[in-house]
Amino acid sequence: MTEDLKEKKILVTGASGSLGSQILFELNKHNVKPIAHIRESSDTTYIDSLGLEKRIADLRRRDQMASLVDGVDYIIHTAAYVNFRADRLTQFTGLNTIGALDLFNAAKTSGVKRFLHVSTVGAIGGINRKENLKNLEDMLANEDTKFNLEHLRIPYIMTKHAAEVELIKAHDTSSKTELIMVNPSIIIAPSKTEDDRVRALRLFGRLIFPEIPVRINMVDIRDVARGIVSALKKGENGHRYILGGDNISVRELALTSSAVLGKIPHMVRFPRGLYDFTSSLSYMWSKVFGRANIKYYPDVVKLLDYDWAFSSKKAHDRFGYNWRSLHTTLEDIMTNNMVGTFMKPEP
Repeated sequence: MTEDLKEKKILVTGASGSLGSQILFELNKHNVKPIAHIRESSDTTYIDSLGLEKRIADLRRRDQMASLVDGVDYIIHTAAYVNFRADRLTQFTGLNTIGALDLFNAAKTSGVKRFLHVSTVGAIGGINRKENLKNLEDMLANEDTKFNLEHLRIPYIMTKHAAEVELIKAHDTSSKTELIMVNPSIIIAPSKTEDDRVRALRLFGRLIFPEIPVRINMVDIRDVARGIVSALKKGENGHRYILGGDNISVRELALTSSAVLGKIPHMVRFPRGLYDFTSSLSYMWSKVFGRANIKYYPDVVKLLDYDWAFSSKKAHDRFGYNWRSLHTTLEDIMTNNMVGTFMKPEP
């Protein structure tokens, strides 16, 4: 699959993160030795085990971009703040939007041939449940879906969408630097502490498990990394591709998990107003007492107004993208048997 990539110098940003590390693993399977971008504070244990070249850079520092991309043929840009907290918009913007744009401009100046930007389905938008009640179950968002979350002040979504907008503006189809974007859905990956089953049992052991009437799309980190490498090789210039998995209701997710765990949760559907009230109360309480990292606030609750169901048909048709079932992924995680990852290679 990656025969042509062996002769290329490929830079992977955010290489010490979970997705970045999985991409390194995927490339290494095919004897491709990329360059790993890291920060000063990054844990490089896995990177060092592969014997890869490391380049240290702060992507918020424009003056460090030229040396980072020097001599590089392809870039896989995964580095980002991934968090649904309500604060730190400036920090999110500095890395997720400005950092991505500065890196792309440096890539163009340096003559990089291909720039693959890892975005998120949040930058595409969701399916408004109130506006599509009659045929909601049959609807899937795709790459052409019009972004409809501009009214929500969620820094992660705001800055990832803005990054796509700015990259498209900066992309010149006549330029030697091709731009490809991929939009993974909710990525499932094992924890580094290998206590996923214990944590899931603790969650299911609660007296009440909220039943939320929305669909979500979840995808295995192994399939995302494989899809990214395929998109790097076969993706079309100026296009973006959704890398998703199974579309499933929250209730179906709970029941699928319970089948793996052997424990059935007690599910209760709370009125929507309760979420609005408690999130507003939580936000005000946090503000009064100066608490940072607010993750439960009104705009996050408004995400419940949307279905997060997506089609990956474009990626499948273009470069053969496919994914394993959610049940398989959950079973692998809960039994601590998720082989084929950077944490647990195939025997």
